[in-house]
Amino acid sequence: VCFAIFEQACTPLCRHTTHAAMAAASLRGARVLALACRTPLAGPRVVVRRGLGDTVTGPPLTDFQGNLRHAKNFFTEGAGSYREFKQQCVSVRLFAFGGVTAGCVLALFWDPPKSSYWRTWGLTFWPSTLMSYFSSSGKPMFLSEPAGHETDVPVIVKKVVQPDLGGAKEAVGATPAAAPAAAPVAAPKAAKKLFKVCVCGGAGGIGQPLSLLMALDDRVGELSIFDLTIAMVPAEGVAADLSHIERPSKVKAYSLDKDDKPVDKLEECLSGCDLVLVPAGLPRKPGMTRSDLLGINAGIAKNIVEACAKHCPNAVVALIVNPVNSVVPAMGELYKKKGLDPMKIVGVTTLDVVRANKFVHEVTGAPLEEIAVPVVGGHAGETILPLFSQVEAMKNVPADKLMELDKRVQDAGTEVVNAKNGKGSATLSMAYAGARLGKAVLAGLSGEKGVEEYAYVGSSITELPYFASKVTFGLNGVEKVHPLGAVSAYETERLEALKKTLQGEIEAGLQFASENSLL
Repeated sequence: VCFAIFEQACTPLCRHTTHAAMAAASLRGARVLALACRTPLAGPRVVVRRGLGDTVTGPPLTDFQGNLRHAKNFFTEGAGSYREFKQQCVSVRLFAFGGVTAGCVLALFWDPPKSSYWRTWGLTFWPSTLMSYFSSSGKPMFLSEPAGHETDVPVIVKKVVQPDLGGAKEAVGATPAAAPAAAPVAAPKAAKKLFKVCVCGGAGGIGQPLSLLMALDDRVGELSIFDLTIAMVPAEGVAADLSHIERPSKVKAYSLDKDDKPVDKLEECLSGCDLVLVPAGLPRKPGMTRSDLLGINAGIAKNIVEACAKHCPNAVVALIVNPVNSVVPAMGELYKKKGLDPMKIVGVTTLDVVRANKFVHEVTGAPLEEIAVPVVGGHAGETILPLFSQVEAMKNVPADKLMELDKRVQDAGTEVVNAKNGKGSATLSMAYAGARLGKAVLAGLSGEKGVEEYAYVGSSITELPYFASKVTFGLNGVEKVHPLGAVSAYETERLEALKKTLQGEIEAGLQFASENSLL
């Protein structure tokens, strides 16, 4: 079409073509057509000779060398006349069409269609048939899929036009076909165990997003949300909100007055729980000492742990109650005094790992899925020790940058408080970290092997009785506490310094436990 348009546009401008010449060319074309109609062999010969008409006087289409010369001249020397230009276009078109055709044929052999039409009528039918005479397998050439492949067009069309709806009656007088052999019945898959999880403080700043993340876990079959009636958002409202998301877990709320004792009121809430997450307690206020904070929050934690000891003594109790370095030892020792397993008490320090991983990614650009920073020690200030020497992505990071990143991990909580202008703390990231630990606990309880996460638990890997490090979760909760591994000289110095601080905070928790007991 483009060639015809170009011809119509250029013909009046060609200095070698006049109206008389065009008339003469038309007469000659008519004469050729008449001869072609009179002589049986003249028509095909003229078509092969001329290609696009009598105005082209170059080589026949079968003259490869002649057409190749004209095609080369089209790109190199150009044309001296319109007639020569037209012949060059014919030659170029010849090779273009030939190349496209050859490419299509090659493609049919390179990646043949899987349709049964191609198997029956395609170019590979005869080679395949001949090969089947000399092969015992009889597998067709060039085909890699069986006849029943899903791209078999006739089969697909038949399914659409004549779907097997079942219950069709046989034709009258037809011989009933033999019933197909019954397929073996597959053994039913064992139902995945679902767990009951309780979030104590589920209506708070950490509790709400934490409850959402746990409700999204496919292993959670029942989610209890407990909080006090003085909470800004009622626990019933959080439960109603979560009950609308498309997850199978059942969500139920429980509320207590501030003077109610959880051990007396939370039997239904806690009975049968496998995991209890406790984002509870008050934040540290200006002028409040760590001893003051411990006295208040340890009392809050004790009430909940006391209820767990009575109604779900085998549940893993994950504490997000500050100061974690003191509250976890206190609750662990109270469990021990009660005759229960103190390893059921777990301090959530996962947020330190989450932050360290993200900060390393920002500094190095390494993919997050390849970063796993061990963070050991405790969960406050200088007691937090990220072991960057064990991270491959940090091998080439200068020492001063390592120290700067170490300090940032320690003070990350303050970074969030300052960004919120003192109107809040790390709630969303803490909820994410708590859910990450919760999912690890449930994975271990479900029987998965090698489930590892970092937590602050009773430990013997150092001289301190409680320490944050990598642990393995299993069917009974914490199964193994892993050693620290190799540390650098800088990390060794930091480790010795943090032990002194952490020792004092642990002793404060042990002192609380010695002065109190669970009912």
